[in-house]
Amino acid sequence: MSKELRLKTAMVLHQLEESLGSFVLSEGNLDNLSAESLENIHKREADKGRKFNKDSIKDIVEATYLDELFGFALDITEDSSTLDSINYLYSLFHHLDIYEIRNAVSHPNRPFWDCYWYRVASIASDPVNEMLGFTDVKKALVSAEKGIISDPPEEWLNKVIWEIPNNLPKTFEHELTGLIGRTKELQELKKHISNPRINTIALVAPGGAGKTALALDLLNTIVSTPSYTKSVNAVVYVTMKTEKLTSDGVLPLSAAETIQELQQAIVESFNDVYDDDYASFEQVIADKSDEKILLCVDNLETLLRENPTSFDELNYALPVSWQVLVTSRVTISNATIISIENLQKKSAIHLARTYHNKRGGRFSKQKDYEILTERCFYNPLAIRLSIDLVLKGKDIPESLSVANKEIASFSYNNLIDVLSTTAVEILECIFVEGSSNRLSLCELLGKSLDDISEGVSELSKTSLITRSSHEEGESYALNDSVRELLLLSPRNIAIRTQVQARVEKRRVLSKEIDNRQTAEDFPIWHVDHIDKATNENLKILVTNFNQKYRKARRNNDLAINLYRELKDAQFMHDDSSLYHRTIARSLELLKDVQSAEKHYKNAQRMEATNPTSTYLLGRLYHSIKRYKDSHEELQKLLDGEWMDSGSEDLAFGNSVYQHYFLSLLYNGEWQRVLDETKNWKNSGGFRSTLGTYRAAAWKRRMEHTVDTDGQATIESLLSSIRILGDVFRENGYSIQATVQASKIFEEIEYCCSRTKYQYEFKQQTIELLKFVFVHISEVDRTLTRKDMSDLVRKLMKINLHENPFSKRNFDSYESTVDFDDDNPNGGLIEVTVKFRPKSPSFLFACDLRNQEYFLHYDNFKDGEWRNWLQLSIGEKLNIVPEERGHRSNKAINAKEIYLPQ
Repeated sequence: MSKELRLKTAMVLHQLEESLGSFVLSEGNLDNLSAESLENIHKREADKGRKFNKDSIKDIVEATYLDELFGFALDITEDSSTLDSINYLYSLFHHLDIYEIRNAVSHPNRPFWDCYWYRVASIASDPVNEMLGFTDVKKALVSAEKGIISDPPEEWLNKVIWEIPNNLPKTFEHELTGLIGRTKELQELKKHISNPRINTIALVAPGGAGKTALALDLLNTIVSTPSYTKSVNAVVYVTMKTEKLTSDGVLPLSAAETIQELQQAIVESFNDVYDDDYASFEQVIADKSDEKILLCVDNLETLLRENPTSFDELNYALPVSWQVLVTSRVTISNATIISIENLQKKSAIHLARTYHNKRGGRFSKQKDYEILTERCFYNPLAIRLSIDLVLKGKDIPESLSVANKEIASFSYNNLIDVLSTTAVEILECIFVEGSSNRLSLCELLGKSLDDISEGVSELSKTSLITRSSHEEGESYALNDSVRELLLLSPRNIAIRTQVQARVEKRRVLSKEIDNRQTAEDFPIWHVDHIDKATNENLKILVTNFNQKYRKARRNNDLAINLYRELKDAQFMHDDSSLYHRTIARSLELLKDVQSAEKHYKNAQRMEATNPTSTYLLGRLYHSIKRYKDSHEELQKLLDGEWMDSGSEDLAFGNSVYQHYFLSLLYNGEWQRVLDETKNWKNSGGFRSTLGTYRAAAWKRRMEHTVDTDGQATIESLLSSIRILGDVFRENGYSIQATVQASKIFEEIEYCCSRTKYQYEFKQQTIELLKFVFVHISEVDRTLTRKDMSDLVRKLMKINLHENPFSKRNFDSYESTVDFDDDNPNGGLIEVTVKFRPKSPSFLFACDLRNQEYFLHYDNFKDGEWRNWLQLSIGEKLNIVPEERGHRSNKAINAKEIYLPQ
């Protein structure tokens, strides 16, 4: 019922605000609005960095809070008969506390009472709306009562409605029940806060009595009540930790360290409230010396235990316009003290019954509530923890012998003893992290999502943790009092130490990865690129995969292990495009193409602007001969920002073009390649690639005419070699260009060896043969794994007088290879294992020309001893020889040995 009433209330309240805003827009102008209010609104918007036209009444109304709207309406109706109606409506808003309702509607975590709906409905049904012309308000009320509910605009619900900037927590410990039994203390606190002569107020009480709850309740009232804007410009909340986490464990903080950390915490809080970037405490003091700041420091006893006067030094440094509210278990000098006792019996029973009901339980006898609260010495925290214990099926705790000041700790220990092991481990994990979510708990504890969900559900039924909801999901924190109890009474110190070590290790590894990313400067399309905002665990997981990927291509066991690691983490990173892209690459290693395709498409949907997923999917289609799908996928990238021939993305663009054109050629669409490469000479950094595949397209064209149209065939071959000649002359002998050249050489030999071509196209044939003669040596030198000897022998047999190959003795033709010492993957020669001696550490192999090589395990670069022992006679390897140039009859030492790709 409350959910429906909340929706109805939001609908009608939105219409009331909209009608009031429309009234100001239609009836007012800048001249009859309060200049002071206009200036305040302009300053507020400027401080928040929002675009704002102070000369536009529309912009002013959109930036105006509800109370300010009423102020403008009163300005407009001054000296008119409508003034009384506006005053009356304004009084209704105040008397029925509509501002509180507005806050409750906009914040789902705040309790929503049924009476809120009836208050708003009573205003909406009042005749004053018709007198003011607010006819839409009545219509909204009638629709809501009929159940015809329309949601207000999202921006209205999400609009920051606080009149006063603040950094208060989004959830409060006492939120479930509200503040009970503290009316007297709350009134006294309000009176002191409103007294400008009192600049420091201290709430003093033992643990669990409700100091923080009382302070937060007051502060929440202040920031949501417009009248307080006259005395408070901002509320800054700082909570003190009672311990410090180090690599040696949990250490108590000394007074000297703590005073500095308190100053730093104040600086960070001001940066949060004002969205600023203050660097020091002194800078904050200087800049905000004229502001009316309400500073709240929670758990101040951390400072005072060792040095009772340490806070005085900080307090004296604060501007006189600031007011300070602190909570502490020990008395504070030079402050107005409000001592908080445990609840009165009646209030304690009320708290116990309300909390029990909200948690889904109830005692059948009123006497049981009296017994429980009495045994808890009417301490609020002890009452809640004891109710939690009862809900676990335990008897009312027997705690009469426990001293009053220790009652909260006793109740806590009773409850902890009945929690599951997983729940206790989660508590310790949250203690270390400060704020945790389900994924971080899974990562740090090494448990499944089901286990963590069950443990969180168990803890959520107690007062031990608070739950906050946001766009990314849920996060969990310890209640302040529980945090101190857990510090003094750790339930699983081994887990705490283990989690802390994992957090530190994860943080260090993540930082190392970030530093490497910065140093290497991987572009976004690079498979090794990992954004700094990526989850720390995912960074480590993906980096590990990338480092082992090459070996996994040749080692099936490693590929399986990498996939298992990724699959086990899927539930944690299923919303990450980087994760889906990585597991797709893993599945490619295992030849599960269908699953890899699915994950690449998931990555595309999650991050449409990242080109890597589209590129990798296009390459996947190419590798499985789905050429149409491949070029359609890669075509999505051709018009994108990544295809700028003058940018650092040139390598990526060339690779896209390479696979795109190959897919078109393999799919038989050579004419399309010719059409799309007409401007290849003016394509900048893509000149070589586009020229190469234009030449390849002419070769493909001639394959269809070689037996039917000699003229077209010759013309195609001539076009092909002339383009390649230009590419070689202007851009050099790239791998892709020489690969296509070797294929064109073969087609030239095939055509020129035919008598028909030799006689009908003699001059063209000689031109083709000369092209091969000029470039075959460099092509052979570049393509170290391809033997050109057989092709040369065939070319020598072509019986033409001007055949350049017949003028030299090529019987002993042997290509030479220039090995590049700076490139371990350049100059590779393919060899075949011929002999394995008794010693397992070395073997002998031969290349295609029967040159013998000596291979030792010490030079085996991408495998382990197990892989070396499994090498058998006849198996292929790639090596880099030690010697250069001419090869002798002796075995040449292989200085680098690789498994074939």
